[in-house]
Amino acid sequence: MNDMRFDSATVDMLKSMIGKSFEHYSCDPFVFTPNVFGIVGFRIGGDTYKMTSDLEVVQRFFHDDDVAVMRIAPCQPGEIISRMVNGQMVVTPVQDTIVSIDVVNDRESVAHNGEQEEMLSTKGVIFHLASGNEISFEIGTWFSEMITIRRGYELIKQFTPLADFSEEWEDSEGYTPDCSREVISVK
Repeated sequence: MNDMRFDSATVDMLKSMIGKSFEHYSCDPFVFTPNVFGIVGFRIGGDTYKMTSDLEVVQRFFHDDDVAVMRIAPCQPGEIISRMVNGQMVVTPVQDTIVSIDVVNDRESVAHNGEQEEMLSTKGVIFHLASGNEISFEIGTWFSEMITIRRGYELIKQFTPLADFSEEWEDSEGYTPDCSREVISVK
């Protein structure tokens, strides 16, 4: 089993954000879609954090693959820089208080020739704000460093459907996929 979910230190860090002001986030400008490449910066309660999506070589269902792994960590403001050539980060104000944070984890497994391999990963986070608004950050595709950013309500319904995982295996005879989602509310 490969476990790429947020560790307990990351969950504790998220807990420390509850009740603080989500001042703004910064990222590359959107081009056609609300996706940005590899990094988003947060200013929360006077502190700076970076969310990253980086490819790492891990065993993914019977062979090694480059898989996008989401991480959130405190950082210095100067570390929030575009990964695009000549990229320029855009600051988007939020100015709202965080009341809870949902961590979205998927469990994916594939059975083949009597063997089963399982993968656990954090797909995204949803910030619930005092105004009732939500902001989500999601890695929608396992092989992409793109982070999808959405603002609105009931954003969990806009996360990549679990059926997409099963569809990936439709043409792979002898492989049986299974996927489930868990949403952990950090308060």
